[in-house]
Amino acid sequence: MSLKWYLRPRLVVLQPSASTLEAARAIENNNIGAVVVGEKGTIVGMVTDRDLAVRLVGQGLDARTTTLAEIMTTPVATLGPNDSQSDAIRLMQERNIRRIPLVDNGKIVGIVTLDDLLLDEAAPLEELAAVVQVQLGEGGPTAPRREARDRHSARAARAESTYGRFLNLVRLNTGLDSGLAETAVETVLSALIRRLSSGEARDLIAQLPSLLQPGLKSLPPGPDTLITRETIESDLVRRLDIDPVRAAIVLRAVGVTIAQSVSAGEIEDVHSQLPEVLRSTFSGLPEFMSI
Repeated sequence: MSLKWYLRPRLVVLQPSASTLEAARAIENNNIGAVVVGEKGTIVGMVTDRDLAVRLVGQGLDARTTTLAEIMTTPVATLGPNDSQSDAIRLMQERNIRRIPLVDNGKIVGIVTLDDLLLDEAAPLEELAAVVQVQLGEGGPTAPRREARDRHSARAARAESTYGRFLNLVRLNTGLDSGLAETAVETVLSALIRRLSSGEARDLIAQLPSLLQPGLKSLPPGPDTLITRETIESDLVRRLDIDPVRAAIVLRAVGVTIAQSVSAGEIEDVHSQLPEVLRSTFSGLPEFMSI
């Protein structure tokens, strides 16, 4: 899977001249593990919570006067949105790092972390655990055993993470805030599921983020041939309080996100039950739409 799933509309980027106190507050307030250090749109360093503990507190430095330039890690290893999870894992192993900023045309557009890859089961657990053990200086099989004991919690966290990234793509493609993005997803997916036969709807639901599945499974069985692009756009106008032109854009963007989130074979099966105008709506594009 490509790293486009880890694009983020908002990232914490501080100047090299910012104080380490600012970085500590940013890490705490945003519930993150690191801040990116940037200058004139270019990444020049990274400062993690561990850097603050070891390089600042451990050295007895003053957080108010010590700048990020004094303790940051530089240069920073980066990848692009079109690189794969395997590329990220390999780079983490080679560089002994846990976070990799994503850069597109010189601009930071996201970040992928080892925690993301663990939650998404991007590789066998033993392989990812080995990365953790090297970074923590821990050997032996204890980390995999601990992970096995926490498998239920990991599944729940993974479900939240997958759903969050799905919504993140919708936000990026539509420009909607989180609440409206959820409403748009609910509106469009509910209509699509009701437009399909019960068997095809079940197959599509199975490939969507698990947190979406209970509500979709409770919908009345289809196919409801009265559902058209126009009726979906009308629902978006009403529920999002937007104009028809904007509703058409939102529908297309959500359709792209859905198509990018399931297999190509599943989308082909969905298309076989839709009229042409809806087939084009629910089709993936190689790049994100500009809205």
